[in-house]
Amino acid sequence: MKCQDARPLFSLYLDGAATGSEMHELSAHLLRCTECESQYHMLEKTRSVVSSLGRVQPPADLALKIGIAISRERSRSLNSLFQAYGVRFQNAFNAFMIPATAGLVAAVVLFGVLMGVFVPAQAQGSDDVPTSFYTPPRLDPATYANAMLNLDSAIVIETWMQMARYRTTACSPDATTKRPASS
Repeated sequence: MKCQDARPLFSLYLDGAATGSEMHELSAHLLRCTECESQYHMLEKTRSVVSSLGRVQPPADLALKIGIAISRERSRSLNSLFQAYGVRFQNAFNAFMIPATAGLVAAVVLFGVLMGVFVPAQAQGSDDVPTSFYTPPRLDPATYANAMLNLDSAIVIETWMQMARYRTTACSPDATTKRPASS
């Protein structure tokens, strides 16, 4: 047996946990090798000194202290886990927001440019039905002429409109008669 094979077996040999063949080979090696024998005797002496110290009584609150330490470590690990997921979410959000913002700005600019290019300009003063969303109000002259009217001053016109709701009563599908709904 070589020294490098023998040294790992010292503890097992000292505890009596080595197999029979390992014990026999190791005892033969210790008789031949003085260096391994001195290391084995040093380990044996260390073991006897440690065993002479006796057992030390643990403090009464040791279990409580260990429980608190475990709880703190678990709390730290949960906080670090939440922080790790928070950082991952923030990184993913930032990675998404920059391209999304750039895309939105590009879409708005492109839409504005295309609307200016492809939407035809509306003719001013045309009698066509307006197709834009906003048509400014205009005052058309009356079809009758009355010299007595003073049209240079402001005119106030009041209009009253009453809307009637209509509903179809029971009739044949081809009938088109409708009656006003009673309110």
